[in-house]
Amino acid sequence: MSTAVPAATVTGRRAPAIALDRVARTYPGGVRALDEVSLTVEHGTFLAVMGPSGSGKSTLMHCAAGLDSPTSGSVRIDGREISGLNETRRTELRRERVGFVFQAYNLIPSLSVEDNITLPLRLAGRRPDRDWLRALTERVGLADRLSHRPAELSGGQQQRAAVVR
Repeated sequence: MSTAVPAATVTGRRAPAIALDRVARTYPGGVRALDEVSLTVEHGTFLAVMGPSGSGKSTLMHCAAGLDSPTSGSVRIDGREISGLNETRRTELRRERVGFVFQAYNLIPSLSVEDNITLPLRLAGRRPDRDWLRALTERVGLADRLSHRPAELSGGQQQRAAVVR
């Protein structure tokens, strides 16, 4: 397993975390969810995507994260163009470089909180660092809930488990 190294530009500066350039996404039937959207998100910044229902927020996030492919335009994660990557390579890039907290949290009901949190690492063939896991779960108040299933948690606890994952 290789360690991801941040991409650099010609100036030696770190590439943006995410860069979309004139991204469009048209669905079957001609529904144009994104119309040449350009957006740059630098490392260490926070971004809120807001708008009315149906305005393309989820489509934007899915394209930016490589979950969906734009109809046209360019999407770069850490300086790496993702449009030409096959599904396996996009999955590997997402696993190493992108974190998700979905609206429904997507916790697997049959797994414990600990197993839900460490699932991406295990899928990558890596073992979780026990000290890291303990520190994160203590920080979000879930250290005493690691053996619980998602249904045994409050909505806020489920959300925090998804954030830690």
